[in-house]
Amino acid sequence: MRDWLYSYYCGAGSRARARYADASKRWQVRVLRRPRSILLLLGMLVMAVGLVVRRELWVFLVGILLGSLITGLATLLDSPPEYIERWRRGWEGERRTARALAPLRRLGCALLHDLSDRASAGRATKGNIDHVVITPAGVFLLDTKWLGGAVTIDGETVRVRRRDIDDDSYKDRALARTMRARAARLQEDIASQSGVRFVQPVVVFWGLFEAGEVNSGGVTFIHGDRLAGWLRNQRQTMTVERVAQIAACVERQRPSEPAPLWARVLQILAGRDRPQAVWAMEQAHGG
Repeated sequence: MRDWLYSYYCGAGSRARARYADASKRWQVRVLRRPRSILLLLGMLVMAVGLVVRRELWVFLVGILLGSLITGLATLLDSPPEYIERWRRGWEGERRTARALAPLRRLGCALLHDLSDRASAGRATKGNIDHVVITPAGVFLLDTKWLGGAVTIDGETVRVRRRDIDDDSYKDRALARTMRARAARLQEDIASQSGVRFVQPVVVFWGLFEAGEVNSGGVTFIHGDRLAGWLRNQRQTMTVERVAQIAACVERQRPSEPAPLWARVLQILAGRDRPQAVWAMEQAHGG
């Protein structure tokens, strides 16, 4: 239960969720402008029907009409275009990753979510880091992907095949390069204070990824169901005190977005409103 709650209050996917909520609201406002004239005509039709049919039949027809309108409106508002739906899948995918990682906290690992991706020179860069995991085996930078198709890895190219629309399949040749760059930026930002020499980039897939795990070009591509076990099996080279030190450094260099009020309430109720570095130390020493 605690691990399930963790995925809701830890902040994973908060930016994707905000983008989805904003885009969905704008789309709903734009779409709902057009049906006003249709609703007016339907209202006039109902009044006209009421003039020529008996009262009992009129009430029955109005009930059917209102039920159909409510159902149609609910379906419409819950079916945004694909470019908006991608943000919802991204948010849900990041939350799934956080849920898969949650048990690692009890091993003294530190989990950080939705961090900024600024360059070491201090200039803002586009995008963000989904997750950073610090374990006794090292520092791992994770990016969650839920691509809505069957994923295969060919060299450094990510191929996504739509199961029902072959023409909608595509290739992503930039993902591995982008992940290496983000990992290098993070390593540069924390190197002087933490002594970390390498950050491992990892892409986490939710959906159909039959290979399960592929290592290519210095990037690990892995299915979310295998993630926690894979991290546990990495060779450990650091003490839990070192994990906490690095976590504190990352939290200083890459601050996350402030949690909304409801998430803060859940954190306080669960007793988890402390920095990840403190949490890692407490768990490592049986706190």
